[in-house]
Amino acid sequence: MRGSLGLGDSYIEGKWDSPGVDHVIFKILSSGIYQKIAPVYDFFRNAKSRLISLQGQKGARKVIETHYDLPAEFFAAFLDSYLQYTCGFFESTDRLEQAQVNKMNLICTKLALKPGQRVLDIGGGWGGLAQFMTEHCGVRPVVVTLSKAQAAYIRAHYGGVEVLECDYREVPARLNGRQFDAVAAVGVLEHIGHKNYWHFMKVVHHSLRRGGGFLLHTIYTPSRKPEQNPWVEKHIFPNSELPTRRLLESNAGQYFTPAQQGGFQELTPHYCKTLLAWNENLNRAVESGKTKICRKEHRKWQYNFLSYAGSFKAAHTRVGQFLYVK
Repeated sequence: MRGSLGLGDSYIEGKWDSPGVDHVIFKILSSGIYQKIAPVYDFFRNAKSRLISLQGQKGARKVIETHYDLPAEFFAAFLDSYLQYTCGFFESTDRLEQAQVNKMNLICTKLALKPGQRVLDIGGGWGGLAQFMTEHCGVRPVVVTLSKAQAAYIRAHYGGVEVLECDYREVPARLNGRQFDAVAAVGVLEHIGHKNYWHFMKVVHHSLRRGGGFLLHTIYTPSRKPEQNPWVEKHIFPNSELPTRRLLESNAGQYFTPAQQGGFQELTPHYCKTLLAWNENLNRAVESGKTKICRKEHRKWQYNFLSYAGSFKAAHTRVGQFLYVK
């Protein structure tokens, strides 16, 4: 038995199939079967992450080179026009494009952005959120990304967005004392690692002016300890780790105060819808010939989207927004 690693790999190889992979994963996680078949590999991977930091500067670059430096055109095949690679907010809509606009509006509202303010977006991807903030709030954003492909995309498409192409640990030195009215970190904590949460929070604290807002949007695990999925680590996000809510909040609490209103918002059901939409978009792109990838690569992405959708549906994995004030 190879647990979750074997289940995903055998799907890629075509050894099993289902019209509802997300439902299969949901049933496995809801029934408790996963805990019975989880391999020894999972145990040693978790133990290793407790002993050493897998997300040092070298480890952090691995996920960039493996995943985030893929061509923007590939991601555009299944994402929205702002290339948002985190969950949308399907409030009063079934459309992915509007759901992502809703998500970005939600972030801007929580941070109470005003024209002329400076905003730091750590792990800002292809710059879509920063560009949205510029267009709709009139702010001056700076995006931090370690990806050369993402930095190049932002510079080519969004002239009003400044880019710092560096590791988050290098941000204080690169900013030369500049502070910001607000900081956003959307979908980046999964790559930080629990041994580095304190350092990440310290960097945000250093970058934020007193009274400024810090919005953290992240996947997290309801388990008592951080978790890694060996299949996801092998094929999608090397050295990734899901934080626990307790660890996240205890580390943030050393530097920030939770916002009195909207301090936490659960978004888990919205990520399930987002992933299903991404899967449908990629399927259409492949079937039409717009995106050309081999069968195994296509099944890998299908399994990534659908297995995560099943995990969110079972609440085995969750996602939320945390709002803090310095």
